[in-house]
Amino acid sequence: MLRSALATLLALVLVLWTMPARPALAPVAVAAELPVGIPNVYLHLPRDLPAKGPVQVLVALHGMGDNGEQFAANLLKDAERNHWLIVAPTIDYGDWTDPAQLASEDPRLIRWLAGYLDHLEDYVGVPVKPRVLVVGHSRGAQLAHRFAFFEPQRVLAVAALAAGTYTLPFERGPQGMLRFPFGTADLLTISGHAFSRTMLIEDTDFWLGVGTEDNNPADLPRAWDQYLGTTRVQRALIFQAALHDLGARSVLVAFRGETHALSADMAASACSFLRALDLAQLDPGQTLGSPAPLRGPHIRGHF
Repeated sequence: MLRSALATLLALVLVLWTMPARPALAPVAVAAELPVGIPNVYLHLPRDLPAKGPVQVLVALHGMGDNGEQFAANLLKDAERNHWLIVAPTIDYGDWTDPAQLASEDPRLIRWLAGYLDHLEDYVGVPVKPRVLVVGHSRGAQLAHRFAFFEPQRVLAVAALAAGTYTLPFERGPQGMLRFPFGTADLLTISGHAFSRTMLIEDTDFWLGVGTEDNNPADLPRAWDQYLGTTRVQRALIFQAALHDLGARSVLVAFRGETHALSADMAASACSFLRALDLAQLDPGQTLGSPAPLRGPHIRGHF
């Protein structure tokens, strides 16, 4: 009997040993040495991978005081339904109110994220689509739209929720040159390539979300006032207008009564938009009831 039990146990071990590995639902750093300031990267593969073709990647960027796993928890239901692979780094952000710190921190984070995505297939063991969806909240929303400005060829769509500051997609403003993080005049020096208006217009769609009660000027740094206004609501409106002037496809949704917290409605609306863009890759005429990507100013909600 003992011999039989041992044989059964050995067989079970062999079965488990040969089962394909799946990323654990916990913060992990897979096959990569992470830089200082990135403690871990949370990865979540959908239980049901796409029947045909590579998996769509959703990059999830948390805000100040949060972490990758907690932020990704708001997106797991939609990620499973849409068969998305979540990549959610935990980032030790610096002082986001200081333009000088942002001017060095965000390009560094963008370079790291671009490099990580270059090797993502090796980390997860499945093929991935070359263009990613990006969603960010607050500080993460700032990094999300800047990643698209630096790497438009990598980004299918951005959902930016309640950003406190934005980089305007222009090289000049009323007061002269708009250098990063206010504008894109020095992107060539910072990233090695100039800002590409054409590539951004052709390759990337934007969804902006903000709560109508997220309007306290004291929550924001003053250095951006002359470019964007004094509240998150004003800044979202002005950034939306800037995208329109650029010719980019964008949607702005105002959530009535919502403050700065990420609500379930906000997360669901952002994912619905991203889902529509993901599906449009397969069938440009198919939106499945989700808002289609629109060119020009499209604002919903009540301010």
